Amino acid sequence: MQYLSFTFLGFVIVVWGIYSLMPQKHRWKILLVASLFFYMAFDVKYIFFLLFVAISTYLGARCIAGKNNKKILWITLGCNIILWFLIKALPWCGTILNTIVGKIIPNYVIEIPSILVPVGISYYVLMAISYLVDVYKGKIAAENNFAKYLLYLSYFPAVVQGPISRYEMLQGQLFEGKRISYDKFRYNILLIAIGVIKKMVIADRVALVANDCYENYMKLEGPILYVGAVFYSIQLYMDFSGCVDICRGVSGLFGVELIDNFNAPYFAKSIKEFWSKWHISLSSWLKDYVYIPLGGNRKGKMRKYANLLITFLVSGIWHGAGFSFLVWGMLHGIYQIVGELSTGIRSRIKQAMKIESGSISERIYQTILTFNLVTFAWIFFRADTLMSAVEYISRMFSSMNMGRLFDESSFVAGLDYAQSTMLILNIVVISVMDYYHSKKNVEVREAILNAHFFIRWSIYFLIALDILLFGVYGQGYDLSGFLYGGF
Repeated sequence: MQYLSFTFLGFVIVVWGIYSLMPQKHRWKILLVASLFFYMAFDVKYIFFLLFVAISTYLGARCIAGKNNKKILWITLGCNIILWFLIKALPWCGTILNTIVGKIIPNYVIEIPSILVPVGISYYVLMAISYLVDVYKGKIAAENNFAKYLLYLSYFPAVVQGPISRYEMLQGQLFEGKRISYDKFRYNILLIAIGVIKKMVIADRVALVANDCYENYMKLEGPILYVGAVFYSIQLYMDFSGCVDICRGVSGLFGVELIDNFNAPYFAKSIKEFWSKWHISLSSWLKDYVYIPLGGNRKGKMRKYANLLITFLVSGIWHGAGFSFLVWGMLHGIYQIVGELSTGIRSRIKQAMKIESGSISERIYQTILTFNLVTFAWIFFRADTLMSAVEYISRMFSSMNMGRLFDESSFVAGLDYAQSTMLILNIVVISVMDYYHSKKNVEVREAILNAHFFIRWSIYFLIALDILLFGVYGQGYDLSGFLYGGF
């Protein structure tokens, strides 16, 4: 059941209607039934993976609550991590094993069993781990009611691709049966609409160019491949943040507020700042459950740098099995280490060039540099293999013919000038909204809702018109799933 489908729309309307009619103390039960139905709608077999994770961590938490039983903690963690790793990485490990064996015994192939990969497993496994560890540390009390804990893991607006919520964040909201005001209702509908624009009008449109570049990179070169890399950066952000907006909006209709997973990440002035603004729920999870337990920055610089690399390697493995994901994770770790080691050198260069710290020109330079470093790393994230990523980069730097960007050959995926103009306009509008939300602490959506009746409804009309006229859909269009739903 795709989030962007009439089936999902009807599903939400029906669930919301029943939810609104139920007594508050029983509303969580409607959410549980709806969540399990939603999850099994993808494939009934997926429910067995979800139940294994839920039952094992529920029982594990009950056993260790107040007893500090580290053995049970590690057994429970180990079972769930091994399950997740086998599901996500077994085919990749099998390929590596067969490559090694093939060198020793020619033409001999080890049969690797195919394993069903349930949607959302990478998300609810991390949620289960955080719950288990927090119970062990005494931060939260173990949940007595298994059905309520199952709802926490399976909550349908977030089960497919997050955000990754902590138990204490959702506990009160999910189980108390929230009432929603008319203003909150309008806000969440507007949030959903903005998410649809990000996905259908921007992400799926820039994907036409990005996909064409990555699929035909051997026929292209230079600036066009750079544009393809930039467009993929935009696609990934608009796709992922658009889905989170839709998930947060739908969840808000039930009075449950999910964490905002993004805070204008492409306006970051360093890689460290980027990771405080990108996929915030995952970044904070990695910090709290990987980086800090490894020692964080408490045991000297060399240990700190090693911990950073390990943390980003874990992030790479979480995103996907393959050397390209490991390189992507490693690059972000190296970026941060080099950034810290070069602080003194960069300071002296600024003094020599008489560049004022915090000046507009410096901030613009830092933002552009950070965006390009992130975009470079995304090439490894997007490419099918490590070798194809290297070849893509090689061809990207093989020509500096900027004229190719302004002739018809640059519109390799069928984007004409009119479509390109509207695409850029939408990107600018969303970017301005992100900027004011992040830098000026201005929530544009609230400003729209508080505007004069005529202005407010004019904006509603323009949003609807934007989706209807410039969204990517129609005959021959296969509605693409959200990119992070694959992780």
